[in-house]
Amino acid sequence: MSDYIEKRVVVQAVPVGRTPVVETRIDSVVGERRGMSGVAVAALVVAAIAAAVVITMLILNSQQKRSDDLLAQERARTAAAQQAPAQPSPQQQPLILTLPASQPATVAPVPSPVVTAVQPPPSYKDSAPSNAALEIDVTSLLQNDPQLRTYALDVKVTDGTAILSGNVSDEALKQLAGKLAGTVRGVRRVVNDIAVRP
Repeated sequence: MSDYIEKRVVVQAVPVGRTPVVETRIDSVVGERRGMSGVAVAALVVAAIAAAVVITMLILNSQQKRSDDLLAQERARTAAAQQAPAQPSPQQQPLILTLPASQPATVAPVPSPVVTAVQPPPSYKDSAPSNAALEIDVTSLLQNDPQLRTYALDVKVTDGTAILSGNVSDEALKQLAGKLAGTVRGVRRVVNDIAVRP
């Protein structure tokens, strides 16, 4: 704290002549400050902002790590699923016996290994395509048709049901779009909501 010095001069008024100085005193007054300075307030604000930024970064880092772990697990599952169909099942070759013509026709039976039919594991090609894959297939088929490619047709597929929407110029094009959508493997039903607007 800084000291504040105050000087006082006491003058006694005398009606005649000079004015004599009676007393001179010097008092020391200690200055008191109340509250915080502007620098202290600014430092506290900066510290609070820095703490908030650090906490936010920690939370985001934790969420990112969790999503990375989930993604790694999903990739591992996908890789395992893709490798399983790729592994060939061991098959035994049948035993082939060739007899020379000079030997007699009676041959002792030779035990042959029992061969059982091994069904390969189902692959992605054998399973039903996803809704998104069916939408892509139907949309591609409609866009590749020379009569329909100029029309904006929308395809949504849910559980094997293809829902067609959009506008065409005549009923024949509407029927053609429905017929083409029904030819896609995996589409069990077609709901043709295409509007005819000449």
